[in-house]
Amino acid sequence: MEKLLSGVGSLLYSMRFTMLFFYVGLVAIIFGILGKFLLEIYKLMSALLLGEIEKVYLIIKVLELVDMTMVAQLVWVVALAGVSLFVTTLHFDKNDIKKPDWLDHVNTYNLKLKLAFAIISISGVHALKSYLSGDLSLENIQVVAIVAVIHFTFVLAAIGISFAERLTRE
Repeated sequence: MEKLLSGVGSLLYSMRFTMLFFYVGLVAIIFGILGKFLLEIYKLMSALLLGEIEKVYLIIKVLELVDMTMVAQLVWVVALAGVSLFVTTLHFDKNDIKKPDWLDHVNTYNLKLKLAFAIISISGVHALKSYLSGDLSLENIQVVAIVAVIHFTFVLAAIGISFAERLTRE
């Protein structure tokens, strides 16, 4: 029985490299976001240089670019921390590659908190965009209220994660 358990454990440990496919997929998503980001910058710069653009429209477009940037950063953090935590750190042993300082302190709890706060930031930008892009119709006020409630729920979830971690440390 001990030999069987040891074999299963070895198999599961060696399968950690299959996670690389997921992280490579996340990198592909980052490149997709980059392509969309560059396209949106081109459109925005064309509108800025060639014609009149309303201030609110400009602010909304800039917020969309910020939103894309934060989503790309979130995906990057998940991919890099995931590889470092769950697959290997061998690529950081080379002299020409410097490991980011924050990666030394990342564990699954810290990764959850980073994700939670990134989601809160992205949600905040989306809420502001929803607020700025609408008129004062009842339907738009309801949409903004729903977005605000969802944003507040994300904030409460992050506080809950942080509180639960503090309880387990004591």
